[in-house]
Amino acid sequence: MRFINFLSLVHVASALAFGLSTQVSAADVAADQGRRALMANVKTWGYQLQKLDPSALASSPFDLVVIDHAPDRVESLELLFRRAEVEALKVKPDGSRRVVLAYMSIGEAEWYRFYWDPDWQHKTNCPAWLGAANPQWAGNYPVRYWQPGWQALIYGKSDSYVDRVMAAGFDGIYLDRADVYYEFKDRASAREDMIGFISALTDHARTLNSQAIVVLQNAEELLAHKGLRTKLDGVAKESLYFNADKAGAPVANQERMAAAAALRAMKRAGGKVMVVEYVDAAYKAAEARKLAQSDGFLIHFTERSLSTLSLTGPDETPRLAAIGGQPVTSGGGQTDPFVPPNPCS
Repeated sequence: MRFINFLSLVHVASALAFGLSTQVSAADVAADQGRRALMANVKTWGYQLQKLDPSALASSPFDLVVIDHAPDRVESLELLFRRAEVEALKVKPDGSRRVVLAYMSIGEAEWYRFYWDPDWQHKTNCPAWLGAANPQWAGNYPVRYWQPGWQALIYGKSDSYVDRVMAAGFDGIYLDRADVYYEFKDRASAREDMIGFISALTDHARTLNSQAIVVLQNAEELLAHKGLRTKLDGVAKESLYFNADKAGAPVANQERMAAAAALRAMKRAGGKVMVVEYVDAAYKAAEARKLAQSDGFLIHFTERSLSTLSLTGPDETPRLAAIGGQPVTSGGGQTDPFVPPNPCS
């Protein structure tokens, strides 16, 4: 009888949970092993979405970086990373392998993305999936993510988001705003819809590259779903230990413990757990680092706009090493004079 290793059993469990075929091929097992082996080597990580400098990223010490797939844009035109640039980022200064993930918001539309249509300014042309503006982030709009029109922009076509990212040579995708499902309290299936959406786009990414890595940011309570937990390669949590507002107070103990318990489920499943903290006080960074080490999570410190490549934490010397711009303090979001005032109006 052919030996089936632990990762094969994980694959079977995931398939059963989603009602998929339980036939496991040697290629599936090899792909699972390849992804997990690559992530197992990740001990440090960095996170930058704006003011990207490919040479600075390449010279950084991080084992994994999360970046935007477009380092620059002119108004609504995104200027994408070339495949050769992405491949260069995969090599650290010492010659070892770096994992390069592309940030992707799956729960909000962003006006500066390739898919944005200026005609959506007019109510008669407004897509059914597009919601009202997020007041905290200019130019971002929560979406009805279960609708086919939005999902078609995210995956499944050569010019969709996932397909563009994988064609550029990224190792995988870093999914943000899955927690938008909280906002649809009148939809009984909101949680299951999000789980299904993440599962489907992950499966599609792996038809393009069987070793495509998928990491979820926030919405860690979704990891209670075993099928999703075994499908993902990792999870990241923003502000697990300190709130990201200007006050930066410690997260309430009960809230922190509940989130950490959900994150540990990912760790037990063999996935990587990463934390990003937006603190600028050395004593807060030191406390967060201690807690992260106790929890067994990888921690990264940076500023809230994610426009700086932060090489050290506030509790380290130098306090903040910035590449591609001056260090900025926590707080504040993206601002742009071209943000549309009110689509669908």
